[in-house]
Amino acid sequence: MAFHWLETAENAGPPVELTEPLDAHRLVMQGTKHQPVRCVALAGEIGGCASCSIYAQRPSPCRELRVSWEDGAPSEQCDRARLAWGLAPLRPEDLAPRPPFDFPTTTEDGPELPRAA
Repeated sequence: MAFHWLETAENAGPPVELTEPLDAHRLVMQGTKHQPVRCVALAGEIGGCASCSIYAQRPSPCRELRVSWEDGAPSEQCDRARLAWGLAPLRPEDLAPRPPFDFPTTTEDGPELPRAA
């Protein structure tokens, strides 16, 4: 997922030090040029809790990537990325809002438990 070199931090994009050249006019994020692909800005554990450490400064290919079902349709690119890491494609119900869990305030034999906010 390449982007033009003008998209760097000087123009509110990713920090230059996190990129590497692809060709004369395009850059890629470090870690995405060769297999296995893992962007240097990805924090956390894939398949667990992961997030972009430069989310507000992410390059255009990342901004344009749709999560499957976020707009009611699958995303082939999202599905391929998940499959590359052994994760199943998302299903519509994976993005459905969930009601808050109502924890009990007491147990049968004792102390009061904290309530969910």
